Amino acid sequence: MKKSLLFGSLILLVLLLLGGGWALNQQHQPTQATTATTKPNKPKRPNNLLTVTELKQHEKLRYAAIIYYALKYTKLQRWQEASDFKAGWQVEVYPHHGHPQYLVWPDQNTTDQDKNLEPNRFKLTAKQTVTYNSFIVHSFSKDMTQATRLTKIAATISQHHKGRAVRQMVPNLTVKNHHN
Repeated sequence: MKKSLLFGSLILLVLLLLGGGWALNQQHQPTQATTATTKPNKPKRPNNLLTVTELKQHEKLRYAAIIYYALKYTKLQRWQEASDFKAGWQVEVYPHHGHPQYLVWPDQNTTDQDKNLEPNRFKLTAKQTVTYNSFIVHSFSKDMTQATRLTKIAATISQHHKGRAVRQMVPNLTVKNHHN
């Protein structure tokens, strides 16, 4: 009986060693299926998010975000004239009483001959307040205006996951700076 107990224990020990060796081997050898689906880890850029810091650092991206906000989130009807994303926009920067004024023309290739009607415009203060102005055609009333903050523009665009759309506007945006 002692012999059969010793023999049974020896067989059990051999089986445990073989099973443990097999399990260890499986952990260190990736299978083809695992290798084929594994992607290298690279940091993901949050294309749908915009930050105020990013907008402050990139002039054209800031202008694109301000224009996108006017087109999509304000009630200023004349801004819709500038809603052709393929044609783009031309932003003219003029000094105006210590604060630049930004004229926004539809079509990045607008020429002086095309500029017959007063364009949409905005002002951006040092405190990051954006004031939109829109001339009302055939009206004797004041311009339509709406004010917001750059922080709200960035937050609204990010909340609606439209950062990528704003980034895609940048190549279709021309900036012209005018000096006194």
